[in-house]
Amino acid sequence: MQLATYIFDGMTVLYAISVLLYFLDFLNPDARVNRAAFVVLCVVWGLQTFFLAFRTRELGHFPVWSTSESMVVFAWVLLAVSVVANYFYKIDLFTFFANLIGFAVVALDTFAHRGPSASVPREGDLLVMHVGMAFLSYTAFSLACIFSVMFLIQERLLKAKRFTATFRRLPALDRLDRLAYRMVLIGFPLLLISMILGAIWTVLQYGRPLLWDAKPLASLLLLLLYGAVIYLRVTSRWPVRRAAWLTVAGFGGVVLNYLVVGMYFSQFHRW
Repeated sequence: MQLATYIFDGMTVLYAISVLLYFLDFLNPDARVNRAAFVVLCVVWGLQTFFLAFRTRELGHFPVWSTSESMVVFAWVLLAVSVVANYFYKIDLFTFFANLIGFAVVALDTFAHRGPSASVPREGDLLVMHVGMAFLSYTAFSLACIFSVMFLIQERLLKAKRFTATFRRLPALDRLDRLAYRMVLIGFPLLLISMILGAIWTVLQYGRPLLWDAKPLASLLLLLLYGAVIYLRVTSRWPVRRAAWLTVAGFGGVVLNYLVVGMYFSQFHRW
């Protein structure tokens, strides 16, 4: 366990360095600083992978059965997806914003209570699929939030006619809008599948679905919110700017559902 602590602490420090380098590049664009930040970020992902592999071997199962453990997994998935997405889409500043969210999760986990890992519940494979789908949906919604924030920044700069270095590094509004919407379209069915798998698991585990537990209710509200985003986009009932704000608000709901509802209000979500 001590080795895992050293790995985690070193990973957190390097994560902070990467965020700092990306922030310096954000303030004053520099290709060398950007490359250095990306290299450090890749090292961070490697340490995250090693940390999770070490904990998996130590515990005998993948570490997702507590909030503290799952936060590291979420940061790991977000970092991997953001790096791959940046490779294909080539969006400047995207990795910076994704890095901020990932580091915030890791930093928060640093101060989280680290009790013993929860035991693997019965029907563990089904639960792993449920948790995995939830992580992927949260990652997609995180990326949707990032693209929406970039859209709102770009729109504000455009309206103010402030053609700064940041403005030049951000993609066109329509591209950011399409990417945000695409991430919502990916995240919505993933969250729906996760909820269905979770309902099946509770029936197998408890003999009945826990319909009135705070966590599934909050997840259902999230599903309805993102469903509203899709509906408003399809019907063109709202301006794109409002849809972007609703997407950002949806991510706020994801954070509350993940960190507050699951930890303090749910009867059975302790992972």
